[in-house]
Amino acid sequence: MNYNHFSYGESIATRHKSILNTNTDKHFFRSTETEEVTELDARISQVHGVVLVAIDGKNSDFVMNDADALQETPQYFFVILQQTSSTDDSTIANAQDACKLIATQIMAVMLRDRQNSDNGLDDLDASTFNIRGVGPFADNFYGVILGFNLKPNVTFDVDETVWED
Repeated sequence: MNYNHFSYGESIATRHKSILNTNTDKHFFRSTETEEVTELDARISQVHGVVLVAIDGKNSDFVMNDADALQETPQYFFVILQQTSSTDDSTIANAQDACKLIATQIMAVMLRDRQNSDNGLDDLDASTFNIRGVGPFADNFYGVILGFNLKPNVTFDVDETVWED
């Protein structure tokens, strides 16, 4: 099964109670690049509470290991944001703390899915998880960005039908 970041993100957003309970119809957003997240400001401004943004920019690194296998390392991100009542440092810190708790729960579910071979997460590399604080977005939204990589092996056979002699 292949991993679909947007479907997985939407599944998380519709199952995690703190995201689901705050925005029953506008809790999940998609983005294809990290730079594009700032363009979500207008849409996020219409929402209150907690939101989840899934980012899949189709970015990958490749390495050749010693066993003649090409390994791809696709990069994915979830941004978890909570609206604050002000730009006061304590409300920002509280929002980021709450979002970090959500991020660690997302990591736990992803690790369980990897262990159970669910949702295409067999190739999840747990050592690549990272969490960074982000904000502000839209109307006082602050939170964290959760990054991770998959490490699937890649078949690198040449398809002769696409090449001229």
